[in-house]
Amino acid sequence: MNPNRAAPAILTALLASGVVAGCVAPAVMNPMRSLATPSSGSTPRTAYTLPDIGAMQQRQQFMQDLMANPDLPAWHDEREKLTMAQGDRVFDKPFDQVFDGMVVALATMGSRVNNMDRGTGYITGSLPDLGPERTQELQKESVAEYAQTKGYPPSVLQKQGMFDTGTTMSQSMMGRFGGSGLTLTMVRQSAQQTKVKVRFDNVFYPKTELELYQHVWVAVDKQMFLDRSLDH
Repeated sequence: MNPNRAAPAILTALLASGVVAGCVAPAVMNPMRSLATPSSGSTPRTAYTLPDIGAMQQRQQFMQDLMANPDLPAWHDEREKLTMAQGDRVFDKPFDQVFDGMVVALATMGSRVNNMDRGTGYITGSLPDLGPERTQELQKESVAEYAQTKGYPPSVLQKQGMFDTGTTMSQSMMGRFGGSGLTLTMVRQSAQQTKVKVRFDNVFYPKTELELYQHVWVAVDKQMFLDRSLDH
């Protein structure tokens, strides 16, 4: 190849890769400029806002904190109180009847039973379904409270650039982290009395746990009422 002919092509490649400083071809080096400022007579296009690097770094640190420890001391203490107040119930019914009723109640709540043992009265399953809208609302609240408690600015919850997922990823992490689920234990108190313990695994936000307890016991009470009606 003729060196004189090759030189322009090499120079173009260097400009495009940014190797040659001080010789910037706007159309090549800054394609975002054409998006933000349309040429005369062209159809206006949506302006592109470059992400705030500092905010992106804070977001990354926030996500790392969330992955390392999604719980807060205040949340832990509040959940302990909720467990004492909401976690146990005693039913004046035989063990087998309560066990069967609990299995049916879990199914009506959208909880998938993963393991159960009638001999020990032990059942594990997925979390009851609070509905997609309410679940998303609680996840959003929990992430916002977590960020505030940790001292992060509100910007960590704001979208940074067109490719940023905003709080969607962190909300999803909060909802799925650690394999959330339900553990249920039944104990024979007497021939006609059974104690039921409900615990939620890896549910960190106390408000979510409270609503799950309320949801479970409403469903169980309905099932026990149906069972009593059938008995009569």
